[in-house]
Amino acid sequence: MVAAASRRRVLLLFCAAGAFGFLAPTRHAARPSTRVFSESEFPEKLSAIKASEAQLRAQLAAIQREKAQVLAKRRLKIGIVGFGKFGQFLARKFANYDHEIYTISKSDRSAEAEEVGALGSYVLDQREDVLDFFGRDLDVVVLAVSIVSFDETLAALRPGLETHEDVLIADVLSVKEHAENSLLARVPSGTSVLCTHPMFGPESGRHGWENLAFVYDRVRVRDDRSETCERFLSIFESAGCKMVEMTCTQHDVYAANSQFLTHLVGRMLGSIGRLHPTPIDTKGFESVLKIVETTCDDSFDLFYGLYRYNQHSKSTLLCLRKALADLELRLISLELDSVNGGAASDDGEARGTLDHLDLRETAAREWDAQKLDWVDAK
Repeated sequence: MVAAASRRRVLLLFCAAGAFGFLAPTRHAARPSTRVFSESEFPEKLSAIKASEAQLRAQLAAIQREKAQVLAKRRLKIGIVGFGKFGQFLARKFANYDHEIYTISKSDRSAEAEEVGALGSYVLDQREDVLDFFGRDLDVVVLAVSIVSFDETLAALRPGLETHEDVLIADVLSVKEHAENSLLARVPSGTSVLCTHPMFGPESGRHGWENLAFVYDRVRVRDDRSETCERFLSIFESAGCKMVEMTCTQHDVYAANSQFLTHLVGRMLGSIGRLHPTPIDTKGFESVLKIVETTCDDSFDLFYGLYRYNQHSKSTLLCLRKALADLELRLISLELDSVNGGAASDDGEARGTLDHLDLRETAAREWDAQKLDWVDAK
């Protein structure tokens, strides 16, 4: 009798819970078809899928072209600050898309500006030139200066920015956290900020920008400049760049483990001074020579800037130092183990190389003290 009453109470509780929605019915997501195709059906099915993929890619390309045409209906007035090798490289592409180009540099670059079709050229050290440069009612100002002169350049541009603060300013530095912090601290609050890094240059991009990565971060883009920002980004998108949007911090972590590491290894190998082509070169060694050539061809200011202004680069340098010491230790250990059938060696030269263990111990202490990790951006 008691058991029956208990069952009734439990039943009533379940009914009440269902009435108030406490017990929702379990829903299972629809599962995709798991049909297994026969051997005879597989080639036909795969061909159909590939055809659909090709059709979708063609549709996407058509949409992107249409978007670029819409965005390009009104030309941008682009001012380029720093008209050296990279600034001229960008100007040629901008001119190809029929945008108005104006330049300003520390020295007179009027001849180079005229060559690429720029409509005006100014000198950065002259205040009146800075005001005239911004007086062109620019849509975008592109900072194509070196990392080490970035803050100095912003200070020189300040008079023009104060009178035309509604401009979109975009940098192309190889380090992004430093650029972001400097721009937010030094330009007026009404100025829109776009941090970018074309992951290519005059050498790697001389045959076109197709599939080359272009990293950008809309740090602070005001509503009245959002369309200008999209028009500017569309230049790189229309050129076929692989558009990668990420934060400045993420960029610098990745760059320390890729760009700085490449320059570090290239500079280190280049300092050996005895690397040159031979009649028996392997493909791997040809790649090494190419890395040395491309990295050492860049200015040392760029290499120093990658180290000095990316806080993650020191971690990469320590990693490389520790890895080299560890490899040397393994080689020395194997060498000593192999002497006299594994007995200790009396070879003074072999024992002398153990002095290099001090380097490994020093690197390990620095590593542990700073608790640095070679990490990927999340």
